[in-house]
Amino acid sequence: MARLVAERLAPRLGAAVAVENRAGGGGRIAAEALAHAPGDGTMLMMAPIVVPVFFPFLYASLPFDPVADVAPVAMATSFTFALTVRGDHPARDLAGFIAWARQQGDRASYGSLSAGTPAHFLGVLFNQATGTTMVHVPYRGSSPLAIALLGGEVPCGFTTTASIVPQLADGSLRALAVSGATRSPLLPAVPSFAEFGLDLAEMGRAEMWYGLFAPGRTPPAEVARVATATLAVLAEGDVVQKLNALDLAPRPLGPAAFRAAIQADIARWGPVIRSTGFKLED
Repeated sequence: MARLVAERLAPRLGAAVAVENRAGGGGRIAAEALAHAPGDGTMLMMAPIVVPVFFPFLYASLPFDPVADVAPVAMATSFTFALTVRGDHPARDLAGFIAWARQQGDRASYGSLSAGTPAHFLGVLFNQATGTTMVHVPYRGSSPLAIALLGGEVPCGFTTTASIVPQLADGSLRALAVSGATRSPLLPAVPSFAEFGLDLAEMGRAEMWYGLFAPGRTPPAEVARVATATLAVLAEGDVVQKLNALDLAPRPLGPAAFRAAIQADIARWGPVIRSTGFKLED
């Protein structure tokens, strides 16, 4: 996604745009580099919701402020997680699964992609919204989680929809619902949590996204210039098609609306993360 957007940004910004992977810390290494970069528009960061929304609650301290030192430029895309079970699970729909999980109590568990990830806290939010008490079991990515689901090691899991399309197609796994208010472009037959009307509170509003950021010291005029170019790229027809093929739905928001969305997500996820007492090492 970042490379696709960067390729189209170059002519609109009148400068070459190179993509450099700054791996490590679930985005922490990249965010720290951005926070300390000059605010002249020469360094940008494409990052998920985790950086500005989860980091303030996951770390006791950081050498930068993930909110103040990172300026929202444009929300780019949304992506979905699916509540997934094995194909032969007795629950055939979300209502049936909730009834099953309530009956199981803490004998039921859910898998995630790793501790401290959106999948982890989606499970916490699900427990809070439904009155279930499923125990969290972290794995090391989507493939190990899928293997655990197929082998019956865990009865359900929250995983990215794009990672389980083959297993959903052959029936070995079944998606009961996807996160957020809208359906996944790749899984149009799977309802979103917001569609069920089961009083699931924030589960229907918990949207996951990627966005473009600049250093916090970047002048508003430069932020606006990059935002205008980015939103134009996201409106291109073939870009939309390519993003949908990656199970990424364009979610174009400019700086002010993006900032407001981040603040709403901080208010949503802060209490969820705090309730677990979970912290990452500094």
